[in-house]
Amino acid sequence: MSQKTLRVLGKNGKMLGGGAAQLRRIKERGGWDAYHAELIGRVAEKVYEEVMEEMNRPSFKIAK
Repeated sequence: MSQKTLRVLGKNGKMLGGGAAQLRRIKERGGWDAYHAELIGRVAEKVYEEVMEEMNRPSFKIAK
């Protein structure tokens, strides 16, 4: 997450930015462990999709 662009609302309704916004986002998602589990799940899913897409491509070219 880029600390420059992340903006979230704090519990008092004010906009937070930087490290405070990042910590608030992590807290909203259940803490470090839950945040990392979600993040790892998203990364693994993306890698799986890319590998499957590459495997489904034909390995030979059609000659004309």
